[in-house]
Amino acid sequence: MADQDRFVRAVHTVSRALGRISRERARTGDVTPQQAETLQLIAERGAISTSSLATALGIDPSTASRNLAGLERSGFISRKKGADDGRQTDVRLTPRGKRAAESASESSSQTIAALLEKVPRADRQRVIEALESLARVVDGSPL
Repeated sequence: MADQDRFVRAVHTVSRALGRISRERARTGDVTPQQAETLQLIAERGAISTSSLATALGIDPSTASRNLAGLERSGFISRKKGADDGRQTDVRLTPRGKRAAESASESSSQTIAALLEKVPRADRQRVIEALESLARVVDGSPL
C-alpha cells in the first residue's frame, strides 16, 4: 500500500475516533459537540469575531451565527459590537461559558491522554512529533 493511502486511512481512522470523543464529551455536558468546540476555540483565542470564528471552525458564517445565538441564549457567550469596527461582532465567554469550555477541554484532554498511554513507550516521541508536524500543516503554521 502506498504511503499516501496509508496516511489517508490513518487520518480517517483518527478523525472518526476524535469525532467520537467529541460526541461523548458533549453528551456529558450541556452543549453539542460543535458548541463545545466553539467554546474551546473562544477560550483559546479570547474575544473573536463571528467571521474569524467561522473560518477557524471551517463552517459558514451563517451557521456560526446560529450556533452563537444558541450559546448566547443559554448564557455561555456574550456578543458585543467590535471596538474597532462597529459592523463586526466580538464574541466572548461568560463565566458559565468559561466553565463549560474548561470542562469540555479537561474531559477531552483526559481521554486523549489515555490514548497516548496505549501507544508503546518507544513510539510516543515519534507519534507526538508527527502529530505536531501535521497540526502545523493543518493550521498553516510554518514548519
